[in-house]
Amino acid sequence: MSSIYSGDHGSPPVFQQDLKEAMRYELNGQIWELAVEHLAQALSAKTRKPSALPSKPEQFDTLKTTISPYTNLTFKSTMLFITLLTTSLRRHLLKVIVLKLPKDHEALHRDLEFFVGNRPMKDAKSLKPDGAGVLGFEADELDNLFWSPPVEGGEQMAIPVEIKGNWSELVLQAATYARCMFSASPLRQFVLIIGYNEHSLRFLVFHRGGCTSSKPLDLDKPDAWCNDAQVCLPRRKAGDSSPLTVDIDRILHYSVCVRGRAPRVFRIRVPASVPGEETLAGKLVPATSQIGVRRSARIQVAKEKTMSQTSGTGSPLTPTQTVSGNAKTKASGKDDDAVSSIVISRVRALADRVENVDQAIDWYPLDPLNLAAGDSAVVKFCWVPGRGPNNVFIEPLLLSDCSGLFGVPKHVYSFRAHHKAGCPTTNHLFVPALSDKLEDFWWKLWDETSEPPERRSLLGHAFGFVGHSLVSAKDLPSLVLAVVHAHAGYYNMCVKNYQHRDLSIGNVLMADEPIKTERFDIPNPNETQREILELCRELGIDDQCTGFVIDGDMAVTWDSYFTEEHLGTKSGTSEFMSSMLLNPLNKNHVHSPVDDYYSFYFLTQWACAFRDLSPEDKPEEPQHLQRLRMRLAGGLDSRDAATLAIIAGQPLQAEQYGAFLVQAQPFLQKWYRSLQLLANELRRHMDASKRYDTVSFRHIAERGLLYFLHVVDKSKLLL
Repeated sequence: MSSIYSGDHGSPPVFQQDLKEAMRYELNGQIWELAVEHLAQALSAKTRKPSALPSKPEQFDTLKTTISPYTNLTFKSTMLFITLLTTSLRRHLLKVIVLKLPKDHEALHRDLEFFVGNRPMKDAKSLKPDGAGVLGFEADELDNLFWSPPVEGGEQMAIPVEIKGNWSELVLQAATYARCMFSASPLRQFVLIIGYNEHSLRFLVFHRGGCTSSKPLDLDKPDAWCNDAQVCLPRRKAGDSSPLTVDIDRILHYSVCVRGRAPRVFRIRVPASVPGEETLAGKLVPATSQIGVRRSARIQVAKEKTMSQTSGTGSPLTPTQTVSGNAKTKASGKDDDAVSSIVISRVRALADRVENVDQAIDWYPLDPLNLAAGDSAVVKFCWVPGRGPNNVFIEPLLLSDCSGLFGVPKHVYSFRAHHKAGCPTTNHLFVPALSDKLEDFWWKLWDETSEPPERRSLLGHAFGFVGHSLVSAKDLPSLVLAVVHAHAGYYNMCVKNYQHRDLSIGNVLMADEPIKTERFDIPNPNETQREILELCRELGIDDQCTGFVIDGDMAVTWDSYFTEEHLGTKSGTSEFMSSMLLNPLNKNHVHSPVDDYYSFYFLTQWACAFRDLSPEDKPEEPQHLQRLRMRLAGGLDSRDAATLAIIAGQPLQAEQYGAFLVQAQPFLQKWYRSLQLLANELRRHMDASKRYDTVSFRHIAERGLLYFLHVVDKSKLLL
């Protein structure tokens, strides 16, 4: 499976400046203030009102459709709690502060205690919160406090407290704590942090849409249907509410961030008998984190701006200006390294009982993949915004409509994750309502322009297991064959009127052994399509597939894309986006299939450069290759300079760049030239038609596939 999986913001850039400054770019324009009564209700346990109409997947709950039986009691207790805590912080007393609630109250934190902190966390020594809210903790154990405790010993941070005289600095510091807590419990709905300065105290709720500030309330626990060792999935059979608890074999991807899609990807196994009896012990160490590799276009623009101020526009990055899990290089960002080291103990996770949540299956294909005992699959959870005025989720539609096509994995189903109380898991209650005047709620800490609130819902997707990262290809022909098959998968999506728009090293996978899919075919082909089919026949493309395009949380449907209102945002993972998309001067550039085909090139170039050294190479990594990798993982100018060295420079030498990249260079050179021809064809088409539409995009998708197949055919790599 993938070494990197998509999400839109991922980890902010880490350069020579402090990580807190990078957090400012991540939270940019998404800082909100809500009335205390509103936030108290948003944080309280809720159920849907009996009078509320059944919600559709495209809808979300508001406070008008939910009820919290404990709201008034909790609110009064919180006022007392704030008074006690404020007094303690002012005096800096090492004294237990307990929020005492009536015994019959179903409080999550009846044993919550606060201590003065300012001591290093055990699993992130560079982070020292000023205060620590913990559960059942003794003062002499403060030196053994973790974000994510090990199997034995140590306790877990519940609510950090930060004290600063400046709110802007405080929120940035608190955001670094929020990243740690999301890493320790990735699918939680929000993180609660208490901030205090000399004038006031605020409760800061960090969620996948940014940060919402007000005064109180309780910190929620991770959702009961997942403990990161097991996950309770919905049953397919209608009306069957019995639990389907599956084991998590491996965490295939996670992302270190506060705001964003924050994808969490598991490989799961349906137990053969009793759920959990074969569960592996040890730590849940993911295959990769997304540190530095998964960055949105907005974060990339912020990074380029910073680079121009620190190292000069277009100058190469130094080793401390980039962080990349795939690049096998680390920056000196101690906070980021600390976050990436936080892992979840499987043994400890299994101690938290997984409870069944009756969740509806909202999307499934006509011919779904059925999971039997002993089967493996992939489950992805991701916080996504809907598109358009009807809040439509595109990814589950794409997965369902394209399930099992050549180059696309088989879809099991997709669903909106729900709370135990039956409410969908969203951040909608933490941001202003659609009818609100945003200026009345925006907390302007910095100079950024306010953006519309990001209303995100947690979606779950299950699909068939399809392989591993391209960087692990055994040889160049295997890599090229997988990329050919993935091209066909992308084209199949286009035929169904979907455009992926986030082709990256984590979203194109390969299998060692072919997986049977639907045969690649084009009914009633036109002239271009007939040529495509002939080349596919020569290349042996039938129903045995080794390369797949996965994911789709940035996809669009051409059925509505050309009539939607566009905000000028750009889609993709910055390291693999086309130069046209990344160039800040191209503000009106429309993301077309040409950009996606360039992404195919950049992810394949990445796989060639970051693949493990071949047996004929020397055991140590050549310095030229190290430098090239850092450039490929850098900003636009750096990436383009590295690409130029490959496609237009002198032949690379194996002792300097490794045998694999040297072997791939001629193929990459021919491929890049064909992409330039495709881009010219799109420009000519635009000059003639003056508009983009479904017909023009599908035409470019056909031509792009044809050009690439010609390059592969002439390379003779698959013979």
